[in-house]
Amino acid sequence: MADAVVLKPDRDFLKSVIAEGGADMKKCVQCATCSVVCELSTGRTPFPRKEMIWAQWGLKDRLMSDPDVWLCHHCNDCSTHCIRGARPGDLLAAVRHQAVKHYAMPKFLANWMYQVKTLPLMLLIAVFLVGLALIIRGPIEAAFPINDPHGHEFYATLFPHWLLIVYFTSITGLATLVVILGAARFWRAMKVADEAEGRGKAVLGIVPSVINAVKSILTHDKFGKCTSYASRRVAHLLAFYGFTALFVVTVYAVMDLYVYPLVGVDSLYPFDLLHPMKILANVGAVLLIYGCVRAIGDRWSKDDESPKSTTFDWTFVWLLLFVGVSGVITEILRFVGEPADVAWLTTTAYVVYFMHLVGVVGLLVYLPYSKFAHIVYRTVAMIYAEHTGRNLSDSKSLVPVGSGAGQK
Repeated sequence: MADAVVLKPDRDFLKSVIAEGGADMKKCVQCATCSVVCELSTGRTPFPRKEMIWAQWGLKDRLMSDPDVWLCHHCNDCSTHCIRGARPGDLLAAVRHQAVKHYAMPKFLANWMYQVKTLPLMLLIAVFLVGLALIIRGPIEAAFPINDPHGHEFYATLFPHWLLIVYFTSITGLATLVVILGAARFWRAMKVADEAEGRGKAVLGIVPSVINAVKSILTHDKFGKCTSYASRRVAHLLAFYGFTALFVVTVYAVMDLYVYPLVGVDSLYPFDLLHPMKILANVGAVLLIYGCVRAIGDRWSKDDESPKSTTFDWTFVWLLLFVGVSGVITEILRFVGEPADVAWLTTTAYVVYFMHLVGVVGLLVYLPYSKFAHIVYRTVAMIYAEHTGRNLSDSKSLVPVGSGAGQK
């Protein structure tokens, strides 16, 4: 006699999923067409068929511990081939949004990311944080005399480098800690769910699993397998590498300012236009801006079958675009305003710089709660899939690590 299975539907979760893009999921008749046409669903646990029925039943805990939700890249092949118009791709996107809220701390910030009415408040928080840094600057400098050789530079007179680095590093560190804690909870949840079903044994070490996942991310090869909206890969690649280039330049600038002088290497900051780091920064900014513009264009010029976009999606892409554009304008105003030494031009430059910093703070502070967190959770899911062999289509090749079989 089969064991009884107790289902515990979560009605609030079901309502949220429906409101955020899963309204058509009840049309699903479990024909499995979605799992068949999906080029990414080649493992032993094909998706999104099972996710559709779990969502219909309101099984929040099961979906929150499902790595397959994150292995989906929302290319929408499943939705365009669905015979009932149940839109599985949008359903999985809504579940991912719920997962971000589920693992985020504190949860109210994650809830705010989904509501248009709370966006002004979130903006004000970012403004307050940047303003707070300027307020505490005076007392700190009075209590601890700081010798800043670059304090005379154009923007440094408003926001000195030491304050910029300490403040933004602290914010980034705290946000990173929060999202790492969420990712750790996600990993444990995946392990517990798989162990309950007799799966989840390691078939590949963590290090090679990480390497494989990173290779996939760097090439965006999963997007390359999409057919319905393969063009999304280009926008993602441009924005990804543009942001990465700007991050590298930022780290290098910090090293140039405070680390290189300690080992006898003269600082070259601020970089001139022909400095390799300045060239990389400008190229990165162009890639980021064009990638965001292209992504916005893809979302606006959509047909009835294209992936749906929510406040969660739009907030992130517009904020990312704002950071890129304001950064470029800030750079231009520096090269024009500093030699001109005109009061109104200097004031304009400082205002734009302040707004740029507000945008950067918004990206960093809301990392654990925005679509930015997708980078972390999707990476964790991809590593887990490699580690447990979840994405292998041939079950005979699943040999646990340490068994001796297949190890050479």
